[in-house]
Amino acid sequence: MEKKEKSFNLKLYAAIAFFAVAAALVLMVLFTFKSKYTAFHPEEVARNYVDTIVQTGDGYNAYKTALVSRNKKLKYGDFIRKYYMYPVIYRETSYKPGDKTDDLKGFNDETYMSEKTKKDDGSLQGQVIEKMYPYYVQLTENGWDNYGEIFTKYFEKLVQVRKDVFGDDYMTDEIMFTALESNVKTFGNSLTGTEDEFDKNTKKQISVKSIGEYEKVYGEDYKFTSSVTGEKAIDLKAYKANIKADKFAEYGVSADDITDVKCYTVEVKTADGKTVTSANVTVAKIGSSWYVDNTATDTTPIYSFYK
Repeated sequence: MEKKEKSFNLKLYAAIAFFAVAAALVLMVLFTFKSKYTAFHPEEVARNYVDTIVQTGDGYNAYKTALVSRNKKLKYGDFIRKYYMYPVIYRETSYKPGDKTDDLKGFNDETYMSEKTKKDDGSLQGQVIEKMYPYYVQLTENGWDNYGEIFTKYFEKLVQVRKDVFGDDYMTDEIMFTALESNVKTFGNSLTGTEDEFDKNTKKQISVKSIGEYEKVYGEDYKFTSSVTGEKAIDLKAYKANIKADKFAEYGVSADDITDVKCYTVEVKTADGKTVTSANVTVAKIGSSWYVDNTATDTTPIYSFYK
């Protein structure tokens, strides 16, 4: 009997090719994903934390890569609302952090609005923000490590200042975030300087050229670069035994969640290679991601290097 040649199995080849391409695509996606998101890279997490603070003095937003923002159910903004805004808004109720607010009447109720609040076109709100700025600078003079004190005192002061301007007790989380984040931005501009800017639609000038503190010290063409220059070994068992359990609980984190910990030295240099400041940043691994342990990281030196 004549021996038949084996035919080319197109279906089998197609299946093999499909899975090979699929596997390659998965690897490419994982590589891109891992490269794009710094959370997978402990050195970059530490460097970014310092860099965010140094470039504009912004310790507020730097926390977005820290354990304080780790809670999957409670994002950074919600954390601030829960522990620092709602106790102010619902101060005449029995509210405790974690309580539901649906059945509570707080000062965010429209019945507390004065006519000034109802008719404000943003001008009075701008006055409040401007009046709050010196106090913001005072509170953050030594950095944001003690964020609890900053949030508490800032929002208490905001209630007083806003009442002086509007004549009522009305207060919402939006008002609080707007004032705080505006002050954060203004402080950043005071360091970096600003340029003349005009609104694209109205052509109205929205920013006037100013010389920032960094420019005064390092020149208008200054440039800061940050890099990891060292790593310090940390014993995981000892670290877990000494964590601030009460704070970790607020973050939705326990010692058992942490599988690794490292400490990096991050240095900041000028364009000519001169080191202007540095910080040791502790980072902890939870799952596949790394977070700055803000309870174990001292950023004080990063806020005063230009003075």
